[in-house]
Amino acid sequence: MAKQRYYVDTRILTACFLAAMPFVAFGSFVVVNMAKGKLRDSVGLSLEQRAIETKLGLEQHMAEQLVQLRLLALDPQVRRALASPAPELPSPEARRLEQAWIAGTDARLAGSIVESEVATQLRAVVTVRPMLKLLQLVDARGRLVAASGRGGWLFNSESAWFKALAAQEGTPEAWVGDVSRASEASPSFLDIAFPVSEEGGTFRGAVRGLLDATDLYTVLAPVRVGRTGHAVLVRSTDGMILASDDSERILKMIFPGFDSLQGALEGFPLAASGEAIFGKARERRGHWTVKEVRVREEGKGDVILEPARLVGFSPVDQVPNVKWLVAVEQDLAEALAPIEGVTRYLWIHFIGVLAMIILLAVYFSFKLEKPVMEEDFHLHEQHLPAGTRPSEES
Repeated sequence: MAKQRYYVDTRILTACFLAAMPFVAFGSFVVVNMAKGKLRDSVGLSLEQRAIETKLGLEQHMAEQLVQLRLLALDPQVRRALASPAPELPSPEARRLEQAWIAGTDARLAGSIVESEVATQLRAVVTVRPMLKLLQLVDARGRLVAASGRGGWLFNSESAWFKALAAQEGTPEAWVGDVSRASEASPSFLDIAFPVSEEGGTFRGAVRGLLDATDLYTVLAPVRVGRTGHAVLVRSTDGMILASDDSERILKMIFPGFDSLQGALEGFPLAASGEAIFGKARERRGHWTVKEVRVREEGKGDVILEPARLVGFSPVDQVPNVKWLVAVEQDLAEALAPIEGVTRYLWIHFIGVLAMIILLAVYFSFKLEKPVMEEDFHLHEQHLPAGTRPSEES
């Protein structure tokens, strides 16, 4: 039997490549999206770790201030000053003294509080602790006994911090107030206090300190991730910014995208199979992707307030009485920049290969004079019997 010679049909090969390209492209982009998800989780875990480290630094920073108050509460001179509280005054006299203390019109009253021996000791502590702007010593009735300087109230029995300390039972515990400010123009501050008690647990008074809240930023400032990553301290109950790079936002603006972040903070309900094992537990995450935040401005339409960000967070749980959250955020575009670069390259590569295949198909369609299959399946004359070969005339 005569041999038959076959050749690869380039047009069919081109058609096969053209048909395979969508499947190759689809598979490539599926792999890229999987890699993007893995990278997002990896960067999110890294931001969460930075948030935990920053949270620990903030807790240590606050603990140093509280330890100083605890040492003052144990000082013998402080205890002697609070051993015998002043007698309770009638309401008219108390109001007169309060007004005189605030206005600074009673030099004798101010001297007895600011110029005493205990007050000198308090000023020495303020000198070596720049974050402490004011130290006060209050007796069991809430009256101010000594202070490092003028400020605050003379009678503190109705203050939240004094009521909390006076109601304590058992082991004395520190009290920390939330960051606040008297007015928009005044600096932000927060109260800290520690009770002074006898060995039997009898409440004798308290040591109160007024801290400069802007000093909390010294813990957040060193945190930098890439070009856009930084740390923010927010109130976990409503998202109010307490410390940030942008001082204009402090106590004026809610953390952009806090609504979506709050869901991750509170935890997500588990599936039915998970609830069967763990009960009504919630799955908690330490990082979250916050979508871009837009605001509508008159005459400009929707304006991007914050781009999409990847946020790692950690609640502050070792500082009493506060609901703080340390968040380390980074722009999502910067966090996923490596994968975005690969995606752009794949698109360019896909379009280039597709264009090349189309050009080859056009070339083979218009430049070949005879179809390739006619030559491939043609039986050459030398393989035919002599009597069956076509004559030249035919």
